[in-house]
Amino acid sequence: MISFFVMAPILFSQYWQQKADYEMEIELDVSSAQFNGKQRILYTNNSPETLNKVFYHLYFNAFRPGSEMAERQKSSLDVNRRFKVIIDSIGPKSYGKIQVKNLKQNGILLNPFFSETILEVPLANPILPGESAVLDLEFSGQVPDLIRRSGKNSSEGVAFSMAQWYPKLAEYDIDGWNASPYLGREFHGVWGNFDVKITLDKNFTVAASGYLQNPEDIGKGYKKIKRSKSKKGKLTWHFIAPNVHDFTWAADKDYIHDIYPGPNNVKLHFFYKNNPSIIDNWKKLQPLTAELMEYFNSSIGDYPYKQYSVVQGGDGGMEYAMLTLITGERKFGSLVGVTAHELAHSWFQNILATNEMKHEWMDEGFTTYISTIATDKVLKENKIFPLRNAYLGYYNLALSGVEQPQQTNANRYAYNYAYESSAYNKGAVFLSQLGYIIGKENLNTSLKIYFEEFKFKHPTPRDFIRIAERVSGILLNWYLTDWTQTTNTIDYKISGVSKLDNKTIIDLERVGMMPMPLEILISFKNGNKQIHYVPIGIMRGEKKPYVDIEWILHNDWTWSTPNYKLIIDSPLDSIEKITIDSSNLMADIDKSNNYYLNNNDP
Repeated sequence: MISFFVMAPILFSQYWQQKADYEMEIELDVSSAQFNGKQRILYTNNSPETLNKVFYHLYFNAFRPGSEMAERQKSSLDVNRRFKVIIDSIGPKSYGKIQVKNLKQNGILLNPFFSETILEVPLANPILPGESAVLDLEFSGQVPDLIRRSGKNSSEGVAFSMAQWYPKLAEYDIDGWNASPYLGREFHGVWGNFDVKITLDKNFTVAASGYLQNPEDIGKGYKKIKRSKSKKGKLTWHFIAPNVHDFTWAADKDYIHDIYPGPNNVKLHFFYKNNPSIIDNWKKLQPLTAELMEYFNSSIGDYPYKQYSVVQGGDGGMEYAMLTLITGERKFGSLVGVTAHELAHSWFQNILATNEMKHEWMDEGFTTYISTIATDKVLKENKIFPLRNAYLGYYNLALSGVEQPQQTNANRYAYNYAYESSAYNKGAVFLSQLGYIIGKENLNTSLKIYFEEFKFKHPTPRDFIRIAERVSGILLNWYLTDWTQTTNTIDYKISGVSKLDNKTIIDLERVGMMPMPLEILISFKNGNKQIHYVPIGIMRGEKKPYVDIEWILHNDWTWSTPNYKLIIDSPLDSIEKITIDSSNLMADIDKSNNYYLNNNDP
């Protein structure tokens, strides 16, 4: 007799979240760009595993010659256009650095290992599941020149853009420790409450994540400084940011600060340089930002905080908790566009917060999709196809020969171009094309449910696709697999059209490896139209009609069969044109073979 012992699997819920509550103080010498700080983290281990070590990110250490970021800047197969400075060329006063000392766990001094942008910390005592520990440290450093996102003296004259400025505890999740070196890509963080005090020259205005706690020291509207509260020419700004996974601030002597009412009693703060050439645009931006937030609230879900700041600083645009840094010397349309994009990140990155080292396309792509539509709406551009540029960008990528699967680790793209286009363009097309597969209303419903069920949970691609399946009743794992885990392309063609008695035979061919359901528009010479809908077998369902055109459902097309005969119960002489996907929402890489024009007179 043979018996088998089967061990029950240990089930790890992917929705447990670690928590890190920060208390920090930083004092910045604005003349030398040197800073000193203290940090205390109450770290709670909500995972089912015992932790024997923790990791911190020390981002500023990337901004110096010889760093991994500098080496990657040289070794990449193309130029990273995000970087305006060659890191190996900067001098000592332009370096970035951050150092940690006196790191303690519950008062016990620890002995960490430094590895440039990663600090590995063996613990004095393990942190058991459900337990917490207090981690104290002191830190110091130098603000680099503005090389990427963060730094001093931006090209537009903003003094300090303080992103990634503090020792940041790495995220521990279902995939383990997320302790990748910083090479200029995106971020992944632990939610918690931040209590931050920033001390610097009293003549500077500070914009920051969170709510200002001492306005009586700062002055109404931040515009008047009560010098009696300052010490040795300095002033301390105190902010609290609840339930966020990052904290960012900027400071400048010439900031104008405006507050504009947003939806749901959210206060919209705007900080921009007192530059006469940009003031009018920044004033006009404010009501449109309120419109954008209202649009995102209705399309995704309500913004959960009571403040959001649009701050001139950094390079290009970059989203942070309750705040964005953007360059401000732009044409008005560009200013609105970048604000829309970074504001939309508040939902997809700062509230849903997918792991952007693994799934950057879920943040950047979803954000590009929704912000492109929102910008078209608030600027009243009324474009026929607002996402046209995203589709064109994807087509260029698919035909470039350098595309890698979207599930590639963000640091492992051989070409920066491939990373950018995959994250933004292909990511936006993922959503738009999903609307083609399941229907626009089902897509809209899926986005709202996704936000409501997974906010503050670091969702994965399968979490979103399961919701879309639930809403639509269509199986979609094939779509997630082909689109994100391969570089398979979509290419269908009309290979022949013939007549048979009073019927028309359309020979269709799947040229590309990726399957898709087809909508075939038949335009008749008398002005009538029909859509002939051909599902694919692996969907195990079909989209409902969505247009006021006769909709005719046909048998499934199986993937293993490259050819399909579509029979139309109308004579060929009555047909003027046949079109595969007249909506252009299907990302077919060769549109030239999607049409048939009947030039024969009846």
